[in-house]
Amino acid sequence: MIMWPNIVRELTENNEELPDVNKWITEILEYNVPKGGKRRSVSLVIAYKLLASQDQLTKENICLARILAWCIEIMHAFYIVMDDIVDHTDIRRNQPTWHVKVGLGAINDALILETCIYKLLEKHFKSKNCYVDIVDLFLKYNKKAGHGQCLDILISTNWGKKANFDLFSMDQYNTLVKYKTSYFSFILPFSLAMRFADIIDPEMHREAEKILIKISHLFQVQNDFLDYYSKEEIGGKSGTDIQEGKCTWPIVVALQRATAKQKKILKECYGGADEEKVKRVKEIYEEIGISNIYLDYEEETHNLLNTYIQQLSSKLPTEYFLYLLATSCRKIGQKDCTKYSKNMGSHIQLFRNS
Repeated sequence: MIMWPNIVRELTENNEELPDVNKWITEILEYNVPKGGKRRSVSLVIAYKLLASQDQLTKENICLARILAWCIEIMHAFYIVMDDIVDHTDIRRNQPTWHVKVGLGAINDALILETCIYKLLEKHFKSKNCYVDIVDLFLKYNKKAGHGQCLDILISTNWGKKANFDLFSMDQYNTLVKYKTSYFSFILPFSLAMRFADIIDPEMHREAEKILIKISHLFQVQNDFLDYYSKEEIGGKSGTDIQEGKCTWPIVVALQRATAKQKKILKECYGGADEEKVKRVKEIYEEIGISNIYLDYEEETHNLLNTYIQQLSSKLPTEYFLYLLATSCRKIGQKDCTKYSKNMGSHIQLFRNS
């Protein structure tokens, strides 16, 4: 956060002909970028510190890693502004969403946010050997995230029509998670850290991607469950996935396990804002025991991931993946996930040090 004022200054200088635009860009940045949880950006800095050699861990390079991290935060803000428009979201991070505040000019503002990423990269990395590869990584995963958003719209909202339940399969859900969550939120930060640390081993990247997809899947399933569970002391939000007709883990599992009668009710009620219909969907979830199904899945997946991480190649920093697993864990219902985070204090300390 100490670096943030300099980031804003760099993105609004050298444009003397457009002082009003500079002022507006400052407002766009301050309102949309620095208020998130920074999970993706902090994980990039942690990954770099673990991957880089001792001679690479200079003050200058750590500063550059943090600039890369801010580029990810700006890209995330760009996605959020656009996503909130598509989903007609009114509140984000306890404040009105940007398009509610400024109108549909927010679309152009989102495009401005995207240009800020490449301005920072050009200024700070153009002289580096890794510059072209880093730009390519942002472009590659930006495209994947865009395709994921498109898939989400096609499956869930069907461009304003009723959700297409024929597409609500677990295979389709897994693909959606990979494109919307895994690539940008988990794989991009680690890939950037690898390349900035001059690590270009394709096998190492493939192995890292494989475990990151597994961790991100757990993260997204948990997020989907909390949207339904909606206990503010746990999730901190009131869920809207049912009303928006999203293809999420609870509805996919419910469709797999529901009786013909229950499926009929789900198809009639899912994807509508009517409170009685939302209540009826949640009742079906309860009837099939979705909470117990989730808790069993979470426990089994955590155990499998812990084992998998311990078996990773010695080239990969296992503490990084244990850190991701520990920080994705929450206390849900009567089961305390902190038991999976036993002896994780050193990994949480990675967050504080970055």
